[in-house]
Amino acid sequence: MRPLNKGNTPTDAAGNAIVVSAYRDWRSRLINRIGYYCVYCNQPLSHSLQVEHVIPKNPPKGVSPGPALDWDNMLLACGPCNNAKDNTPIDANTYYLPEEHNTHLPFSIVLNANPDHAIVIERPGLNANQHHKAHDTIELLALDNIDERPAIVDIRSIKRKAAILSVKSARQVYDMALASTTYNANVVAIDIARRAADSGFFSLWYEEFFNEPLIMEKLTDNSIIKGTATNCFDSNMGYIPIPRNPLNPSDPI
Repeated sequence: MRPLNKGNTPTDAAGNAIVVSAYRDWRSRLINRIGYYCVYCNQPLSHSLQVEHVIPKNPPKGVSPGPALDWDNMLLACGPCNNAKDNTPIDANTYYLPEEHNTHLPFSIVLNANPDHAIVIERPGLNANQHHKAHDTIELLALDNIDERPAIVDIRSIKRKAAILSVKSARQVYDMALASTTYNANVVAIDIARRAADSGFFSLWYEEFFNEPLIMEKLTDNSIIKGTATNCFDSNMGYIPIPRNPLNPSDPI
């Protein structure tokens, strides 16, 4: 899951905070800030990109609702992630959230026993508290779901597998470029980042090119892939992913 920074509330030409009359009216501005991706599973979407209330507007009885039209409470989600999350009350102490944590760190994408599918699991090496939190986030969003119904709706696991193939292909192209006498490092790095922008599922790209600083720089470049929280990648250490909350002793992720 890519860590996000969508920025402050958009303003009009006079510098006043924009006010909308329906939460759907944020859709185009959210796309302009963070791209056309589900913020949870990170698949790219050409349609049905839903405006998602991080804190639900209609939570269970006894739970305070989130602000219905507040920019700070709005993100974009695909149908399967949004439907799985539904109106579950959430907070950053219970779940890993893309605007609160470096959400690349607690998860891994792996092939399922059925190799046509890939699912999200808890990253090995987490402490007990982090593992529990990652597990609950996966459960919240059904990121390990494989939809085997004849009338399949949730194709996230299939698209993750396709993204794995895209990453492998990009790696092959990169290795071939390294062997070329006409290799232009910057051009190749930008090309890989643009492939990632088309593919989505950004953690796969961060994993594959973890030790390639120039490529990591482009993968986290907001002029190529909008909305990535750059403070989650250390530019002095080759843009390696780093915790977002280093001062939190219980969970710096």
